[in-house]
Amino acid sequence: MVTRLKNLLFANNSIKQTIAKNIFWLSISHIGSRLIRAAIIIYAARILGAAEYGVFSYALSLAGFFTVFSDIGINQLITRELAKYPEKKFHYFSTAFWIKISLFIFVTILIITISPYFSKIKEVVVLVPFIALIVIFDGIREFSLTSIRAKEKMEFEALTMVATNFAITAFGFAAIYLSPTSKYLIFSYAAATALGALVSIFIIKEEFKKIFTHFDKKLIKPMISSAWPMALNSIIGAFMLNTDVLMLGWWRSAKEIGYYSASQRIIQVFYSLPAIIASAIFPAISRLIGEKDEIKIKLLMEKGLTIVFLIAIPLVVGGIILGKPIINLVYGKEYLPAAIVFQMLIITNLIIFPATLISNTLLAYNKQKAMVLNILIGGIGNIIFNSILIPRWGMIGSSIATIIAQSINYWLSLIILKKANNFHIIRHLKKIIISAVIMGLVSLILNNFGINIILNIIISGSVYFITLYILKEKILSEIIGLAKKI
Repeated sequence: MVTRLKNLLFANNSIKQTIAKNIFWLSISHIGSRLIRAAIIIYAARILGAAEYGVFSYALSLAGFFTVFSDIGINQLITRELAKYPEKKFHYFSTAFWIKISLFIFVTILIITISPYFSKIKEVVVLVPFIALIVIFDGIREFSLTSIRAKEKMEFEALTMVATNFAITAFGFAAIYLSPTSKYLIFSYAAATALGALVSIFIIKEEFKKIFTHFDKKLIKPMISSAWPMALNSIIGAFMLNTDVLMLGWWRSAKEIGYYSASQRIIQVFYSLPAIIASAIFPAISRLIGEKDEIKIKLLMEKGLTIVFLIAIPLVVGGIILGKPIINLVYGKEYLPAAIVFQMLIITNLIIFPATLISNTLLAYNKQKAMVLNILIGGIGNIIFNSILIPRWGMIGSSIATIIAQSINYWLSLIILKKANNFHIIRHLKKIIISAVIMGLVSLILNNFGINIILNIIISGSVYFITLYILKEKILSEIIGLAKKI
């Protein structure tokens, strides 16, 4: 039993087992970490109030926006190249590291000179130095994880992420206790990301020991040449992820940013789920593409997309029905105006979940340029729709703009991938949709009778999985079968 569990959770014995192992550890990493961080986010929102919390959220959005300029696609490129050519790992890693150092210097200057002009909210200006530190430390941690992901040793990524977010939570509670302000909270966030960076460096210390001896300047040009499409993809993606808050900061109040961000934070916890699956199967898909095994790639994509819809569809149905009680439970009555935003943004799970898998697969197929064009169209659309809708409808308009822009990007990416590998997914979703509809009806009835929301979620969620089991949903049976082998 112990040996079997050890092999399942730590060894790489087969594609199926490795993917299952990676999903498990990435779930610990992303979901566990976000749940840990949620404690301080929720507490901060309640203690600081919507306006002060809005300032903090705006600062984090700025950090998220500038982070992409410290990467330019290097992280994804290195993960791909190290997975394909493990014998060259020290040369690729060392060269990429010095490229990243140059980028950190550039981004620091960029943040200090530009970010004060992004918003009419004056309180953000004093937070600029902390924003720069968050970008640098998060950048170091994420770069360190490239080597871990390439080895498909996601257990170490889980350790890094949990340690970072535990520090964010602990330091955040201490900051609020000392002084309940956005300034102290963002300072604690920066200190915690520094600790996370140190943990990641320690885990892959062998790679860092060779950063001086294995630098290869001949690799700089081909690396940048290969990475720039991913860079544009990431930059535009950051625009799409952070544009809403940044543009709300230009036209609307800090309080409205607080409402919008409160909803967005819950939604982004869900975004971790497809990222887990995508990260888990990315090395396997890259390897299968190298082997030109299109049949296995097709089967892997269909299974991956079925799993993400298995999660996304009930989340959307339940989120729409229980939007108000969820916001009230998490943040309190002060944040009830955010419920409509939550109910709208939850719809994006039906877009983001499959789009995350599709984007990673396009990257594995070396379709970076097509990805850039697609996300550029979506990013421009997001800015245009936000510019039209935010002045008129504020956070509701921003929610509509997000849904439209993400839909455009998703469908364009799907069209390109279908040309590379004509997989099928709709036919796999009938039983999932039926189960989600039944779950939704149960949840609606329970909500109308005033049943406690936690009990509602437990009962309706159970109904969903029981219905799937009765209908003999294939992917659920496979998951249960894998669990029984432990």
